Amino acid sequence: MFDVVFKNAYIVDGTGNPAFRGDLAVSDGLVVDRGKNLGSSKQIIDAEGYTLTPGFIDTHTHYDAQLTWDPWAEPSPELGVTTLIIGNCGFTIAPCRPEHRDLTMQNLTSVEGMSLDALRKGVVWDFETFPEYMAFLERRGVGPNVAAYVGHSSVRV
Repeated sequence: MFDVVFKNAYIVDGTGNPAFRGDLAVSDGLVVDRGKNLGSSKQIIDAEGYTLTPGFIDTHTHYDAQLTWDPWAEPSPELGVTTLIIGNCGFTIAPCRPEHRDLTMQNLTSVEGMSLDALRKGVVWDFETFPEYMAFLERRGVGPNVAAYVGHSSVRV
């Protein structure tokens, strides 16, 4: 018996095969089967009119600062994003010494379109080095998976 079966969904399974209408079974948090009439389940969800896909990887984001106050990186999860790549734009907040924080945030205002005041109020500076930043995110917990580059702007400052 499965934990959940999504019935009648339009399924894009990530294998490269064409999408199809069918059912998708989940047990212990993992997709375990797909097809038609999969069998019994503790819960059945009618997914008619919905598309089921693997999570999307957003390969270019600007969530480096936002993740310090918004661990879910809204609105990405609502859009199906399960993995974020941060830092590849070059503007990151780590590494950053305390005396360079204001300059770093000023750089971000031009990229993020956020006010300097909002960044000053929002960014949680519990780190200086890049490993400390990653450890901060790990301790805090973030909703999506995060892979990170060190931005060239941080290295130059």
